[in-house]
Amino acid sequence: MMAKYVWLLLGLVVVTQALSVKKAKAVKGDEDNELQWPSQYTLQAKRMSLTDNIIEDYSIWRTSKQSRIDYNNGYVKSFVKSKTKDFKYGVKYEIHPEASVEQDVENVCNAMRGSRYRRMSPETILPDVDGFEPEDLSLSFFRYTVDEIMNDKECTKFVYDVKDEKTDVRSTLWATYDEADEAWVPVRYEVLEFNSWLGSKDKHEIWDFYDYSKDFSFRSVFDVEDYGCSSPEEHTLDSEGVTKRLLFLDSENDEHVDHAFKSFIGAHDRQYDADEHVLRKNIFKKSMRQVIQHNRQNKGYKLAINQFADKTPEEMTRYMGLLKRPEGKSGNVPFPYTEEKLDELSEDVPKEYDLRLLGLVSHVKNQEECGSCWTFGTTAAVEGALARINGGKLMALANQALVDCVWAFGAAGCDGGTDNAAYEWMMEYGLPTEAEYGPYTNKDGECNIKNMTKTFPIRGYVDVTPLSIGALKVALINHGPLSVSVHVTDTFSKYSSGIFYDTECNQLHLNHEVTLVGYGERDGDTFWILKNSWGPQWGIGGYMYISARDNICGVATEPTYVVF
Repeated sequence: MMAKYVWLLLGLVVVTQALSVKKAKAVKGDEDNELQWPSQYTLQAKRMSLTDNIIEDYSIWRTSKQSRIDYNNGYVKSFVKSKTKDFKYGVKYEIHPEASVEQDVENVCNAMRGSRYRRMSPETILPDVDGFEPEDLSLSFFRYTVDEIMNDKECTKFVYDVKDEKTDVRSTLWATYDEADEAWVPVRYEVLEFNSWLGSKDKHEIWDFYDYSKDFSFRSVFDVEDYGCSSPEEHTLDSEGVTKRLLFLDSENDEHVDHAFKSFIGAHDRQYDADEHVLRKNIFKKSMRQVIQHNRQNKGYKLAINQFADKTPEEMTRYMGLLKRPEGKSGNVPFPYTEEKLDELSEDVPKEYDLRLLGLVSHVKNQEECGSCWTFGTTAAVEGALARINGGKLMALANQALVDCVWAFGAAGCDGGTDNAAYEWMMEYGLPTEAEYGPYTNKDGECNIKNMTKTFPIRGYVDVTPLSIGALKVALINHGPLSVSVHVTDTFSKYSSGIFYDTECNQLHLNHEVTLVGYGERDGDTFWILKNSWGPQWGIGGYMYISARDNICGVATEPTYVVF
């Protein structure tokens, strides 16, 4: 009897060991069946960023020696060749359309050659599988079991969690095993990144993959000369195209982020302590992601890394400063054109008009960290109006006088102000020249207007008929420059080139004052030329081209000009 129990026990041990062996092999997976991507493939992907509100389409072709990624139906293309006759250490090409100053658009090819210490390797859009483990382990000998049906495919679900004192990242991957190709094929990838230090969700993305195949024509896919790359413009890691426009860089690559951030610190003379360095780098990385993702889309304008790339939304208010006009405040001089007169004049207005060419616009200035935009927009309007009655002589007037002196009229210096407060003060005291009053100081100062020997009082200011492109053109041609109020979004602040059109702008939530100096036309649509007060390094030499369609950002909401 005892012997019978012993044999039964031994049998249970053998079965238990066998099951353990099977489970262990299921954890590791058969070597031929280990989770890894094939060396050669083509597929399509759609990425949805829930944090950035962006949807992108991708196409990729990849072998062990070269790759090609098309972003958003080929609007931007990226080629990598690991070694060629002319490039021993490989080369990367980046092709995208670019608008000239005249707004003519053509494809531009950029190239960066590899080096002994930085060889170019084929790219991928697929996640790195290191660290991923199946969520549920199979007891089968060679395969993980099917966990879920995802996008109509039987999938195994893999997870990877990383957590430290500052971030918590949860990555989930659904993949199916292709028996014919003996390869894993991605179906969906989701990543959720939470910054516990800042208390914010930094990234939430979902990638869907489809149309996988390993067969395609190498010659037709990887021939860069078919896309105008016979003589590309070559870049280095330190060229402006890389450090500012982020060509060839990836915001998810730590080395790329470190290089771009180091260049940014040098270019803008930033100095941080250890804790602030981490905070600013995290903000900068989000700016990198925003710029790269935006510039891959066909939106007609580009973003770039500029002086605001490490700023929080709260800090950005210091670079604006427009307050809401008090209820009932309006221009004291009526707009002199009836609708009938505007219709008549609009028939003869030119398609393009630029007051800079007429010498009615002073050089671009920088308000820096003082919320004094309301002084720059109004001062520029007065400078132009004065030049019109002064034989074309353009004088630099002192907007610092407005910062210092308009407190009793409803403004608060570097803490903000309104255009009507500035105009009403100018009606009383007039603007002195910058040469006599002194230059802009980026801070509040003591009012010195009573010591001026000469000022230029205005008779009043005019509110142009709102929401009217025709009225704005007529006013600009006959009375400009104009002071206009706009709504600055995060995208607006990083504008670099092209014709801006951001549906996130609110035409009633006006927080920044700029100067309207001209307009142009592309594809039958009008765009405005705005002079900003963020220095000549911002935008197009300190200027922005912004669409006139739909009153984007509120350019036509409350435009004004002055009269003497």
